[in-house]
Amino acid sequence: MRIDAARNQARILEVARRLVGEQGPEAAMDDIAREAGVAVGTLYRHFPTKAALVEAVVRDSIEQLAEATEAALARVDAGADAGAEMADLFRLVARRHAVDAAVKEAAASLGAQAWDVGEPLALEPGSPEARAWAAIVRLLDIAAAAGLVRADVSPVDLLVLVAGVPRDPVAPEVRDRYIEIVIDGLQAR
Repeated sequence: MRIDAARNQARILEVARRLVGEQGPEAAMDDIAREAGVAVGTLYRHFPTKAALVEAVVRDSIEQLAEATEAALARVDAGADAGAEMADLFRLVARRHAVDAAVKEAAASLGAQAWDVGEPLALEPGSPEARAWAAIVRLLDIAAAAGLVRADVSPVDLLVLVAGVPRDPVAPEVRDRYIEIVIDGLQAR
């Protein structure tokens, strides 16, 4: 993909994530194109349908999650504090959850693949979901072994806690307070 085409696609995905997160499947393709600074034809060249666009947004979110978890694990492997990395990763994932959950709902309503994490054993090897899961499992194991996270916390527990993050219309400061309470509760005593 040419550099300008990749840049256009990234802008389209970023704007679509925000607008679909705010408006659901009713987000207009024309509005997405306009806010992304591309022609409608460019938008449709990359994504021929709204369902294709929303599915791409979901896949992009999962790829970003995989990259973030792998980066956190790499920092821990290089000597960073595993507890702090777990907390920062939880903050990132939890804050994005509200938007990503709304996008997944829009994807389902448009007939696109929702790309749920599902059962860890059912993940396709090498997929972004599998990469994210493997990094989270390892990061959690390291943090628990170092006594920085409760030893009884499982990766599935983390998924459940992220799923409970309050979504709009909850105020961001309420959401942030929830996140900090969860992080405090995950720490070893």
